[in-house]
Amino acid sequence: MDDIIIRGGHVIDGTGRAGYRADVAVRDGIITAIGELSGRGADRVLDADGLAVAPGFIDAHTHSDTFFLDDDSGASKLYQGVTTDVSGNCGYSHFPALEERLGNGPWSCASYVDFLRKYDREHCRMGINQVMLVGHGSLREGVIGPDDRPATKDELEQMKRLLRRDLESGAWGLSLGLEYSPGFFAGKDELSALAGVVKEYDGIVTCHMRNEGLRIREAIRELADIGRESGAHVHVSHLKLDNFRVHGRAPEVWAMLEAARADGVNMTADMYPYTASRTTLSIRCPQWSLDGGDEALLRFLQGPRRGEIVEGIRAHYWNAERAETCLFSDDDGYWPEIVGKTLRTVAEDMLGTTDYAEAAAEVLVRTRAQVNCIFFVMSEQDMLYFLARDVCVCSDSAAMSGDPDKVRSRPHPRAYGSTAGFFQLAREKRLCTTEEAVRRVTGKTADCFGISDRGVLSVGKAADITVFDPDAIAARATYLDPVQLAVGVRHVIVNGGIALENGIQTNARRGKFLRRT
Repeated sequence: MDDIIIRGGHVIDGTGRAGYRADVAVRDGIITAIGELSGRGADRVLDADGLAVAPGFIDAHTHSDTFFLDDDSGASKLYQGVTTDVSGNCGYSHFPALEERLGNGPWSCASYVDFLRKYDREHCRMGINQVMLVGHGSLREGVIGPDDRPATKDELEQMKRLLRRDLESGAWGLSLGLEYSPGFFAGKDELSALAGVVKEYDGIVTCHMRNEGLRIREAIRELADIGRESGAHVHVSHLKLDNFRVHGRAPEVWAMLEAARADGVNMTADMYPYTASRTTLSIRCPQWSLDGGDEALLRFLQGPRRGEIVEGIRAHYWNAERAETCLFSDDDGYWPEIVGKTLRTVAEDMLGTTDYAEAAAEVLVRTRAQVNCIFFVMSEQDMLYFLARDVCVCSDSAAMSGDPDKVRSRPHPRAYGSTAGFFQLAREKRLCTTEEAVRRVTGKTADCFGISDRGVLSVGKAADITVFDPDAIAARATYLDPVQLAVGVRHVIVNGGIALENGIQTNARRGKFLRRT
């Protein structure tokens, strides 16, 4: 007797091949049969007539990490058919931390193994799986601190040892956050040396590049050089053109990635289907002002060098039109009145000024530099061009609750709509076939990250399965009302357990941290 049979669906297996009508059987968390199974019995039968049956979708770049502490449902992802998040991105993970730095947070852990043990010890649960990367910024801060200087030979060797230990424990690769402190203090030699360790384990090096706008060409060349020198698989995180002065150059940027691949560099990319990004407001500050982290930035902002920082910010917000492109989404509880308002509104109506750079500096001070913003900085033309290429799809967001009362911030709608929105755009803009769209969020992403037991619907694979309506799957989240679950996904199975049935989440929490072997 099977645990579950999905009856009468159109199987789209994640390889890009044409779909076909078949039943799918699951037993003990494994796919056991695919075909005409009318004579087989099961404890549960899920109706998939008129629906697509696909591998569980994989979100290629997230910040879920410890999402289970706020809400273990993962509803924002499950309702899009996502069964696995890739976490530990943009250079940040909760490990590794040296003994003297373990007080940086309750989930700061000495190693990946310690992180997993803490998860088990505290009896945590989560609705979806996670694949964890080692954050380079966390690794560097653990060894060097937040300082702007090269690693010494001994420090580099220590970072390599810590990275090797966590990769041996099942972490999937290294993430770089080169537009953030302390990642942007690292030189290419350091990054290539660490990437060489990742190559030893056939892992991946993901990268939030140093620049995604005016200097994107240099940033891509740096990442390609790291891949070439180390031999490691390098991966561009959330590919975009985030400055209006470079809008329209998507073909030129994509050609650079193709040229790197033609030159022997294993280089891939992911992106989300939105024209706005979300990150910290401090990203607009000069790099020198973050030498020492947020606390150093606050000291500068409250001292004689504030004016220099303001002038750096002014390069982004020199008039009202530019200030309208910055929407405050999360203040970490310091100044909640600004959430949902633009920088222009906060400056003019709350601070009584039209000096928008000065207003941004004041916001940083009042929020202890913890403020996050949605930045409307990309063009739809570039976004659609990249989406039509062979990229993975990501949300760049944590898994979240479907209950607005449980969501403390105003998140980017990508948290609730990236994967569903990709299918919607693929359908409405004719970007690709349904089979290709499925491959991009399943088989391709699994291949990128080396997830060998998922991503393709075949006998013997882990039973992560998404059943959805290709004609109806869509995002509902908006920038002003983001906590809205996607529609069009009927059933979701995670590790053999029914997590979503007939469009309603169950109490099953079968997610786990997947470990590379």
